[in-house]
Amino acid sequence: MGKRDKQILLGIAVAALVLMGIFFWMGQTSTGSYALVTIDGQPVMELNLPQTKDQQIDLNEYGVNVVLEVINHQIHFLSSDCPDHLCINFGLIDHEPQSAVCMPNRVAVTINSQSTYHPS
Repeated sequence: MGKRDKQILLGIAVAALVLMGIFFWMGQTSTGSYALVTIDGQPVMELNLPQTKDQQIDLNEYGVNVVLEVINHQIHFLSSDCPDHLCINFGLIDHEPQSAVCMPNRVAVTINSQSTYHPS
């Protein structure tokens, strides 16, 4: 490998590190993280995570046996009556483009950097 090849390889590596750093920084410093909760594809609520206090959100009023929890400005599935409980294993989410889904109950939580929920 010649000197020119090493310079090209080094340039590509530096560019990749810079891009990864920018991507990581943008994901971690988002000032507006909104958790959009949908059931069967229909939005039911949106939470501004940086402003939401720690709480549990029971979705029984929407006909699903699911409880979400907001803790430290992050959200996750706390409990669900689905058979495999994969949704609970998604863990805490807090920035775009993260999401967590409970397929049997048709519940999804999607993180957006700006508000997308506009109830009619």
